[in-house]
Amino acid sequence: MKATTFNAYGGNDVLELREVSKPAVKPEEVLVRVHAAGVNPVDWKVREGEAKILTGGRFPKILGIEC
Repeated sequence: MKATTFNAYGGNDVLELREVSKPAVKPEEVLVRVHAAGVNPVDWKVREGEAKILTGGRFPKILGIEC
C-alpha cells in the first residue's frame, strides 16, 4: 500500500510517498481499504515533533490516519 511517511521530524521536506507493508490484523480486528485519508493539524504537529505523545518515538511514521 502507499503511504505518506517520514523518518525525522521537520517541515514538508521530510515527507515521502512510498510503498509500505499492509498492517498485521489481529483476530478481533478488521482491515479496511482506504481510498483517501485526511491530513489535519494534528498530523502537522506530529510531523514537526510537537505531538510525540500521540505517536511514540519510532520511525518511520505514517500521516493521514483519519479516514
